[in-house]
Amino acid sequence: MIANFKRYSHIKWHRIVAILLLIFVQNLYGQQYNSISGLVKNEKGEPMIAATVLIKGTNKSISTDQRGEFTLQYELSGSSDILSVTFAGYKPVDLRIGDQTFFNIEMLPVTEGLEEVVVIGYGTEKKVNLTGAVSSVSEKDIENRPITQASQALAGLATGVTVSQGAGRPGNDGASIRIRGMGTFSGAGNDPLVLIDGLAASINDIDPNNIKSISVLKDAASASIYGTRAANGVILIETKKGSSGRLKVNYNNTLGVQKVTELPDFMSSVNYAELFNEANVNMGRALTYTDEEIEKFRSGVDRDNYPDVPHLKNLLTSGSGFQTNHNLGFSGGSDKSTYLFSLGYLNQDGIVAKNNYQRYNFLLNFTGEILDNLKLNVNINGNTAKTEEPKHFDGDMMHMIGFAVRQGPIYAGRKSDGTYGYQDNYSPEAWMSSESFINRANKFFLGGAELAWEIVPGLTWSGKAGYNYSSYTDNSFTSDFVFDENKKVGPNNLNVSSGDNSLITLQSLLAFDKQFGTHTLNLLGGYSEERNRSDWMSAFRDNFPSNLLHELNAGAASNMQSSGSAGEWALRSFFGRAKYNIDDRYLFEANARYDGTSRFPAAGRWGIFPSVSGAWRISEEQFFKENVRGIDNLKIRASWGKLGNQNIGNYPYQNVLSLGYGYPIGGVLAPGARLVNLANEEITWETTTVTDVGLDMSILNGKLDFLIDYFDKYTDNILYNLTVSSVLGLTPSEVNAAAVRNRGFEIMARYNTQIGKVGLSISPNFSYTNNRIEKLAGGLQQDIEKGLFVGSSIGAIYGYRADGLFINDDDIANYPGQPYSAEPGFVRYADISGPDGVPDGIVDPTYDREIIGNTAPKYSYGGTVSLDYKRFDFSILLHGLAGFYRQMGAYQAFAFYNGGQIQKWQADNRWSPENPDPNAEYIKLTSLNMGSGTIMTSTFWNRNASFIRLKNLQFGYSFPEELTRKMNVSKLRVFFSGQNLFSFNSFYKGWDPEMNQGTGDNTPFYPITAVYTFGLNINF
Repeated sequence: MIANFKRYSHIKWHRIVAILLLIFVQNLYGQQYNSISGLVKNEKGEPMIAATVLIKGTNKSISTDQRGEFTLQYELSGSSDILSVTFAGYKPVDLRIGDQTFFNIEMLPVTEGLEEVVVIGYGTEKKVNLTGAVSSVSEKDIENRPITQASQALAGLATGVTVSQGAGRPGNDGASIRIRGMGTFSGAGNDPLVLIDGLAASINDIDPNNIKSISVLKDAASASIYGTRAANGVILIETKKGSSGRLKVNYNNTLGVQKVTELPDFMSSVNYAELFNEANVNMGRALTYTDEEIEKFRSGVDRDNYPDVPHLKNLLTSGSGFQTNHNLGFSGGSDKSTYLFSLGYLNQDGIVAKNNYQRYNFLLNFTGEILDNLKLNVNINGNTAKTEEPKHFDGDMMHMIGFAVRQGPIYAGRKSDGTYGYQDNYSPEAWMSSESFINRANKFFLGGAELAWEIVPGLTWSGKAGYNYSSYTDNSFTSDFVFDENKKVGPNNLNVSSGDNSLITLQSLLAFDKQFGTHTLNLLGGYSEERNRSDWMSAFRDNFPSNLLHELNAGAASNMQSSGSAGEWALRSFFGRAKYNIDDRYLFEANARYDGTSRFPAAGRWGIFPSVSGAWRISEEQFFKENVRGIDNLKIRASWGKLGNQNIGNYPYQNVLSLGYGYPIGGVLAPGARLVNLANEEITWETTTVTDVGLDMSILNGKLDFLIDYFDKYTDNILYNLTVSSVLGLTPSEVNAAAVRNRGFEIMARYNTQIGKVGLSISPNFSYTNNRIEKLAGGLQQDIEKGLFVGSSIGAIYGYRADGLFINDDDIANYPGQPYSAEPGFVRYADISGPDGVPDGIVDPTYDREIIGNTAPKYSYGGTVSLDYKRFDFSILLHGLAGFYRQMGAYQAFAFYNGGQIQKWQADNRWSPENPDPNAEYIKLTSLNMGSGTIMTSTFWNRNASFIRLKNLQFGYSFPEELTRKMNVSKLRVFFSGQNLFSFNSFYKGWDPEMNQGTGDNTPFYPITAVYTFGLNINF
């Protein structure tokens, strides 16, 4: 016996005792343990990997494995134990456990059926119960696209939203967004209000990787709860949140390159010289280049003096264009609290050397239950960014690109002796090798905390505080520089500017939500207060002892300059909403906001902005269910309301003294101030009234959805500067005296189906907006100087109607007199009217100019097509704008303009004495400038700017679970994604119609870029 005891002496007897005690205590208190297992699949029967399985009310949870299976042991608390299964993008499943030990669970996407929920003002709503016009975009629509700014995300995806990306400039490649047209031409602007997790910010302040959903509030019913800031529509961005369960780690990465979408084709130096001689002949001048010189251009034996340099192409390919984007996310939690923490990094090298943009960003979202009826939500995100750009003596990188268009191939770049060829003060190669630079640093923080207290079931109070802070510092250094022994520019100089902006938001809401049988009542009352302050300063010095010293104190004090100022505004608001739902058939909603803003005088500081809307779900009527088959949902809705625009400056009603004016006192110039603008004490906000009628329909068991909207958006009290005599000595303040109307319709469809093992989704959309100026101040019908014409759209093109080109001198003699000295091969302007309203044989600017086009697109369209087969997925996104014209100017449009270049399309399609075609695409070659009559605004230079673009193409492959299981990851996907791959258009050859640029002598621009990337998604 003693031997046996020694045999088992290594056993930890204290552990056995502990186990026996535990069993005793469990039996004493009747505690029991249970083991359950199950299989979780999606709507296609595929296993759901890493779905969270949780016993509600406990911290006992587990994630499904690579086969979608789980096994969970837990302590029984009774027959009411609830098993909860969640997965991002899918509707949660709650099941009573009872005596069941195995569960076969199917999860359905949140976006399917009638349960889809969208974010609205101060809350959420089932899409099927919306009475207003709201477009929504999910994270699935934008994920893995190589977009660097969130404003690019909406292109092609939302009806009623016009998105135009005017440049590919790193750090400044965001898109402009217009919702249902332009409502104003004043300084109040047409930008929509953007809220990120309920706090006002810029749409480009959020990393696209962190977006969960975007809701676009387009009519007054959905947007009026935001009052004086909602006239241009509202964009609500909800960031990603954590989900209950174990810690999940996600890593997403893209690597790729950028290339110019369109590049003009310039002539070589040989052709340039020959064609320039032709232009001289056309002007009756001596030849500039001899045959011997032309031969030297051709032979290439002396590239210093007879070069052939494609300056623009070299500049736009001097940078690597490399782009990489990383995002690392951590999420998890329990049924009491969830969290998500995300880190991101973007590095974007420009297509121009020395141009780089880097951004670091973070996101932290936390939700937690302090008590059963007390919840805390915290949303924090921020970023820091740095931009580096080259510059030239008179401007930034965009000016450098604009002047590179001008620089002909006959000017050398860097010569063999180290000097540079140049045209006037310009040489891209010289400035790229100088020590000149522009550096920008930006910081952004947005934080909000909300406490929600459910006072009694159905009645909830919440309080929210938010803080938005941004700052910037810009350093622009221009070095002195030697081109060659004959030219030096200087002195070197430094401009430094910095500033910051802060916005404090305080908000309180009281919400009541109760169902009484078939009646549901939802009431919301709220108060908010916002305070904004901005500060800025700038300083300048020159004559630095070295181009390597870039601090202000190193410059000469003799010419130093400085300036600075600040501004403040505040907004106080009371708002409310009432929603009434009868049996999910009859839906009614009313909103109102009462705003008071510091930007208006006390007598008219407050305004109310109401809206009403209603909807009838005909498909829920018994007669419809009994007599109509195949229609799952049919709803008609209508809304009316008023919105406001308070973005008119901080002090327009006050006589503000401007500082910085010098006055001679006793022979000494003393600092002083003066009144510059005459104040308008009756100024008020611009007001927009919106009427909307819509129809929503779903058929084929939810596979096919339709949405149609008609809207009428009328904006009055638009701010407008009256023209007064210069004798006044002051600039008159703007007055509320103009009106604009936008009318149109929107159509969207979505089709989802499964064909065998192939999943197919098609979602086209189309919008039409007719923009029209209804009235101007004082009954004016037109203001030519400002480009405003009653009855036409904002952005109208006003000019002559071209009637081809003159053939010869007889043609000129027999044609109505022109407003310039016409020549054969120049534009022939039509005589369309005269003092008596009929053609009078003379073409003049008073009677013979008319509206010849508009720059505001009438049509916006797009669509997505997605396919998935087994582990492969494929999608394309199309986006386009139509119904508008654009004119280019200066070096981009005119050959030999101000000593500029000539493009191949101009040379190939020019008028010449040997080919006197009155319908030639280009005029006779001459030297042109801004005063040249043949390039005055006319239909000859109009180009249809309509386009359709392959905005995004994506092809991916998800590795099989047999492999990922061995790697201990739940998902591994690789993909290719391309952005702005190609477009169809009939614009100027070599130029992208979507690109921003002017028509004057100084035409800076940065081309739009195509982006080709490879990416990786890993979930742990």
